[in-house]
Amino acid sequence: MPNRGRWSVGLSLLLIGASAMTWLLLPSASIDEHPDVPPRTSDFVQQLAIPAYADPTANPGTWDQLTGAEPGAIGIIVANVDSGPGSRSDPAWASVIQRARTAGTTVLGYVDTGYLGNPSETNPAGLPTRSGTRDVRTWLDQVEADIDDWYAFYGANLGGIFLDQTTSECGPTPGSNAYADEYRTLTAFVKRTHPGALTVMNPGIAVPPCFENAADVLVTFEGSYADYIGTPGSQGKAYQPLDWAPSSPDKVWHIVYGASSSVEMVHAMALGRSRNAGFVYVTDAGPPNPFGALPPTDYWSAEQDHRFP
Repeated sequence: MPNRGRWSVGLSLLLIGASAMTWLLLPSASIDEHPDVPPRTSDFVQQLAIPAYADPTANPGTWDQLTGAEPGAIGIIVANVDSGPGSRSDPAWASVIQRARTAGTTVLGYVDTGYLGNPSETNPAGLPTRSGTRDVRTWLDQVEADIDDWYAFYGANLGGIFLDQTTSECGPTPGSNAYADEYRTLTAFVKRTHPGALTVMNPGIAVPPCFENAADVLVTFEGSYADYIGTPGSQGKAYQPLDWAPSSPDKVWHIVYGASSSVEMVHAMALGRSRNAGFVYVTDAGPPNPFGALPPTDYWSAEQDHRFP
C-alpha cells in the first residue's frame, strides 16, 4: 500500500443530539443483523492500528483527531512521508510524530520493500528499486537505508518500522524459507540498530508459519469488507485464516475498507475479534483510494468504542 495520497484517519465526539442509550444499543443491534459472526474464543483488548498517510501540512485536522483519540484506542500509527521517509526531516511530520508518541501511540515509519525484487503475481519480473535494479541485495540496501533515514530524521519519537509489499511465500521453491529469512534479517537489522523497535510486515493475506518470527506483527488481511465477510460480490481475495496459532492476538492486524455503514463497521470489528486480530482498522472508503480520507465523525467515534468486548 504505497503512499500516493493514500490512507488517513480521524476522531471526534459521538453523535450530537443522539442519546447515549442509542449508541449503547448499537453494538448488540448491529451484530444481531449479522448472525454469521462466530463467538469469540478469547478475551483481549483490541486496539486500532492506522496507516495515517495524511500530510500534516495539508490536512492537520486528521492528526489533531488522531492525537486526540480516546486513551488506549490507538496502538499503532503508520507515518508515510513519501512512500518512505522522504529525503530530509520535515518539521510538520516531526511535530505530529512527537504528538502521537506523547499521546501513547507507537508510530512506525513506512518502508516499501517491493517484495525484495522477488517475482509476484502482478510483477513476475520483480519490482525495481528507486535505482532501477531488481536484485535482492539492492532492495535490502534500499530498505536498510530507508530505515536508518526514518530514525535519523525523527529519532526517539519513532517506535518502529512498517514493512510494506512483503511476500507471502516462504521461498522460491517448496521447502525453501529463503524469502522469510530475508525478512527475518530485516527485522534483526531494525532491532540491532534501533533497540526496542516494533516491526510489522504487510503481506496483506494469511502467511505460512515460516513468517511467525519474521516480524512482531503481521498484517494477514488487507482488503474489502466484501472479501472480509466472504460475500458472492467479493472482487478480490477472500479472507483466509492462518493455519497456525500465533502466540498472541497482538501478532495479527486486519485492515478492512469499503465497510460503508456503521452496521458494517461493527460487523467487521466483531469478525476481527472472533478471528483473534489484536489490531484492526475499518474504513468506509473504497477503491481507488480507500485510505485517503477519514471515516465520518460518528463512524470513527463508534469504531473506537467497538474495539472493546
